[in-house]
Amino acid sequence: MRIKTPITKARLRNHIAYHWWMYLLAVAASVFGWNLLYSATAYRSPQNLRVDVYIQGARATEDQVNAFLKPVWEAYVPEMETVSSVLLTTSSQDYYGNMQLTVYIMANEGDIYLLSSNDFKSFASQGVFLDLQPFIDSGQLNVEGLDLSAGYVALVDDEGIAASERTLFGIPAHQLPGLQTGMGVDCQNTVLCITAFNENEENVIRFLDGLLAAGRMENTAE
Repeated sequence: MRIKTPITKARLRNHIAYHWWMYLLAVAASVFGWNLLYSATAYRSPQNLRVDVYIQGARATEDQVNAFLKPVWEAYVPEMETVSSVLLTTSSQDYYGNMQLTVYIMANEGDIYLLSSNDFKSFASQGVFLDLQPFIDSGQLNVEGLDLSAGYVALVDDEGIAASERTLFGIPAHQLPGLQTGMGVDCQNTVLCITAFNENEENVIRFLDGLLAAGRMENTAE
């Protein structure tokens, strides 16, 4: 003999009252599973067809920053499938800001960075960024009229001994007011640099040259 237990409103309310957490867990698991599936299957442009710009201290949204980057993309690297930005925390002096930046760099994320002078020097001394002098000498980077002195850093070896000569690892950005007005970035004491581990050097260099040109535009207008 089968005993039938009818489902009543009272039984349903009682069930939900004691087992609500099971439904919440099921919903959370479903959302997590969907996000994981999406992340694993979503198309991501290969490294040779993308340029990723990581910006520290931006007060604007990613939409505003990407809107500023789009004309540079179209003019200098139109064959790229993706040019995107990542906004880092405004202050690098707090624990989370330092951790965030370190994790990105250790994971070899990003092609171009706009960093505070202190963070730039710290990572540049460890060889994280590309020597820009050869690209200036070849004419691939136009730095005419820019003071590059704050972009030179001495490499430090494993024993903490600094090299006798300094290398040009970055372009000081305080001379590029167009970046400040276009991206909402405080460019004082900041430096533009390229990661040594990027896998799209030719296009990243061209894009940086475009950023320098866009950064000068406000001065040109004046």
